[in-house]
Order: sequence, then C-alpha cells, then structure tokens
Amino acid sequence: MSNKGEKRLKSRLAREILGLFAATASISIFFFYFLSRMADSIVISYCEKNGIYFTEIQELVVDGWINNISFAASVVLFIVLFLFLIGQKLGYLREIIKGIEALRMHRMDHVIPVEGRNELTELAESINFLARTERELQLKEALMREEKEGLIRALSHDIRTPLTSILSFSEYMGEKDNIEPKEIKEYAELMRQKAEQIKSLTDRLLDGGERILERFENGRFLMEQLADEWQADLEESFLCETDMKGCPQFSGEFDIQELRRIFDNLASNIKKYADPEKPVSLKIYEKEKRLLIEQKNKRRKIISGIESSGIGLESVRKIAEQYGGSIKVEENEEEFSIEIVLIEIM
Repeated sequence: MSNKGEKRLKSRLAREILGLFAATASISIFFFYFLSRMADSIVISYCEKNGIYFTEIQELVVDGWINNISFAASVVLFIVLFLFLIGQKLGYLREIIKGIEALRMHRMDHVIPVEGRNELTELAESINFLARTERELQLKEALMREEKEGLIRALSHDIRTPLTSILSFSEYMGEKDNIEPKEIKEYAELMRQKAEQIKSLTDRLLDGGERILERFENGRFLMEQLADEWQADLEESFLCETDMKGCPQFSGEFDIQELRRIFDNLASNIKKYADPEKPVSLKIYEKEKRLLIEQKNKRRKIISGIESSGIGLESVRKIAEQYGGSIKVEENEEEFSIEIVLIEIM
C-alpha cells in the first residue's frame, strides 16, 4: 500500500468521528429551528385565542426566551446524541481491550469480532493474528514435544532388545564350562553386532532421529540376512520357520538400523508372549507389488509379570510408514500375527 493510502486509512477513524459530529450538529440545528418555530406558533396561537397582545419589546423578549430555550434543548440533544454515538465506537474499543486481556491471560482461543474499517479494526485484526499465530506455535511446539518424547520412548525400547541379547550371550558364555573357541568367536561377533546396533540407536537418539538411507541393489539378500539374524536370536528357545520363496529380487533405499529395529521388535515380542512349544513363522514375500513381512506365533497360555506397553508395535508402525507402508495386527487368546507392508517393488 502506498504512503498516501496508508495515510487515508490511518485517518479513517478521525473522519468517522468528524462525520458523527457533523451529523449530530445537523440534527441539533434542525431540532433548534423546529423547536423555536413550533414554540413561536404555540405562543402566537395561545395569545390570539386569549386576546393577549404584546408590544414590540415584549415580543422581542418572548422570542429571545424561546430561542434560548430551544438553543439549550438543542445543545442538550447534541451532547446526548454525540456521546451515544461515540459510546458505540468506544464499546468496540472495550471488545479490543477484552482481547488484549485474553492474550495477557494466555487465552489464545479468544477472537475479537471484526467490525468496520478503521484503526480499531486494524488493531482487532492484528490482535486476532497474534493470537492465531501463538496458537499455531503452541500446537507446533506440542507436536514437536510429542514427537521427541515418542522418539525417545521408541529408541529406548529398541535399545533394550540388543542390550538384552548381549546380556544373554555373556551369561551363557559365563555359565558354560566347556565352550569351543569357534563358539566363543561366533558369540563375540554377535555381541559386537548388537553393540554396534546400540551405538547406532544412541547416536540417532542424540541426533534427534536423523535417518541414514543407503542404496541396496540386492534387497532380497538384505532380507535374508535380517531373517537369519531374527532366527539366530530365537532358535535357542523356539522352533523358527522362515519362508523366503516369495521374496523377489528388488532394490531400494533403506535405513538398515530401522529394518533391524523391525526384526528386533518382532523377536522381542516372541520372547515375551509366544508359546515356546509351538513353532514361530516368518514369511517375506511380494503381494500386489509391495514387499510384505509376516510373522505368526502361538500365544503363551500364562503370561505373568509382563505388561505390554505397545511401544514396540508403535515403533514398527512408524518405521513402516516412513517407507509408505503400514502394519496389520491380528490377535486372540491363541494366536498372534502381524503383517508389515513395506516398499513398493518396481
């Protein structure tokens, strides 16, 4: 807007007040002439009816009294009417003051009604804009805080899984009397992998959850490795059945730690809730041009001292959504199954 336009807008309220003043003055002047004429007519009619005649001086005195009374009445009318009309403008100012008070009390949902087009209207719009902006900032801040807390919960939960594996491996090696060097080497390698996984998760936690995507040309081989790690983590306590026949050759960009978190959470749920006397199955295959991971297991009859927080499944769901996928969980008292939809296979 040009400076000239801004000047016109800034003087709009003053012009409105001057307009009210002029309109009130016009009404008062009209009222003065009307009242004086009507009073003159009444006096003349009364005198003629009662045979009363005034001298020229008396007529001037009577006319003077009539004009003075009419003028006083017109002044009173002007003051009352002008103050009434100004009061309407000041009433809007009270609405604006309420809006400012609401801001001061951090009640950002208060909205000032926008009326007219003058400086007061500009002020009301500015206050409403400030309140709306503050509401949006508060909402964004709450969402960011919720995402951060969710990330901390998810990564903390996922760190526990490889840490538990390291503890289990170390306890096993410490309790076993006769352990072959080859077996020691295998368990040391597994512990190293889990330690690297913990380091990666803690680094991600410190970095605010930044993803590291890598290009994998042989996606099937990657899935076979992850399935082998899943089986190695469970085979001492469960009969594992893996099915890779339906997994096609594909390529894509993945964050390897995210995929490991998926398989770790699947293994962790099995350790907590699956029946060790029944086999657990893992199937990786293609369906409708999408890569699917499907796990099924029978539920343990008695689960004592274990409460599900749902963090693991929620973590899996969020990771799947990062790749444009989803999860589907079906469970009852006897069986648990989860279907994870990942990337689209071209």
